[in-house]
Amino acid sequence: MGLTRTERDFQRALLTLLAEQSFMSLSVEQICNETMMHRSSFYRYFNDKDDLLKHTVNTKITSLIDASDNDEDEIENVVDWLVNNKDILRNLATGRTNSSLYATLVNILSDIMLNRYDDNVDDRLVHAISLFDNHETGAYMLSSAVIGAFYWWRSQDYVTSKEVILTHAHNFIDWLDQQPEMGGHHHEKS
Repeated sequence: MGLTRTERDFQRALLTLLAEQSFMSLSVEQICNETMMHRSSFYRYFNDKDDLLKHTVNTKITSLIDASDNDEDEIENVVDWLVNNKDILRNLATGRTNSSLYATLVNILSDIMLNRYDDNVDDRLVHAISLFDNHETGAYMLSSAVIGAFYWWRSQDYVTSKEVILTHAHNFIDWLDQQPEMGGHHHEKS
């Protein structure tokens, strides 16, 4: 099911505001003002700003992946978007991995990975999750690694080039692909 215009407007407003200020300092009222909609409209679609963030990240990652021709393009499309939207990443990555936002982002990415796993999507990260006896553990470990890498990239002010980030991401996934099943047996998907 596609997004409603209202959902898209709230997601667009969140991304616009994130280009200017940190997620932690954003209020639902500011998001509503940006969309010129009432709070009741916001709460019709989202529980809180974390829920809006979850849906926005899910929509953005899904659209970037869907626009990809292959597994390598998926990673490159996501990294390209992050490179072109450094202010948004900067305002999501507060620099403190102990912040509640870090955990929120790990949960969001884990949910996306698990949904793709449940939908039998054929990509390298889904394959990596299937290596774990408990695919939920695998999704959380992988999402923690990805979010941790982006926090690190942000903390060193993006000094490392996009090309190096892409090479390391591909090497990491290649390394995962070469690992034996984790947990004693391989989860076969039906």
